[in-house]
Amino acid sequence: MWTRDTAPPRPGVPSPATERATLVLAPNANAWTFEGTNTWVLAEPGSDVCAVVDPGPDDDQHLAAILAAAGERRIVAVLVTHAHHDHAELARRLARVTGAAVRAAHPRLTGEPLQDDDEIQVGALTVRVLYTPGHTGDSVCFLLPAEGSVLTGDTVLGGGSPIVKPGRLGQFFDSLDRLSEALAAPGSVILPGHGPALPDPLAQIERRRKARLRRVGQVVDAMADGIQDPEDLVDHLYPDLHPDLRDAARISVEAVLAHVQTDPDPVPS
Repeated sequence: MWTRDTAPPRPGVPSPATERATLVLAPNANAWTFEGTNTWVLAEPGSDVCAVVDPGPDDDQHLAAILAAAGERRIVAVLVTHAHHDHAELARRLARVTGAAVRAAHPRLTGEPLQDDDEIQVGALTVRVLYTPGHTGDSVCFLLPAEGSVLTGDTVLGGGSPIVKPGRLGQFFDSLDRLSEALAAPGSVILPGHGPALPDPLAQIERRRKARLRRVGQVVDAMADGIQDPEDLVDHLYPDLHPDLRDAARISVEAVLAHVQTDPDPVPS
């Protein structure tokens, strides 16, 4: 399993993460995607069918790597955590090649959008849908009840914080609560959309909640000091920011501004 203490796998080389989940790292590493998008192949041990979660960018080599990771198992479902192109661009092509159905919460990707607590059968493997808006309005996570793993897309990353757009920060905190409930079983692990697996999920979720709340508090303090403009707040809060990430930082600041304007207690104790 790829964790923070081990090197990431090479793109295209299958890397088992749990008994039922195998990682195929996409070759799209950049400032936004870190090492690349994590594509997951899910199957019950010994099964002749599997599902693919977040097939990633439309790339010939990545498509070939996914099919190789599936091996003799038939791909019967293409599951998407959210519609961003680095997760979903290959979905329809993979579905055409394999005859599988695409399942997602975004209606642009599927004829029957996923709902909270839906269950998807992949042979003997049960995949339960957790609706977790925040990063996007269509974000879902996929729980494997048989082992307690949750595939979190961009809701919880292996490192760093996801972008949360204005008006969705309250949803994001609610989704972290939802994930904490789902990951309470011993041995649970987070399998994120980017970055390494997180074997201590409750602590990881709490760490991310506190980090986001610290940022909210920093914005509130800066506003009290008279810094109101989003661009000025970015300069104040991110003094060493890489230029490629400025747009992401500005969106995050604007999300905090929207949150503090609508929540009477934006930084709970």
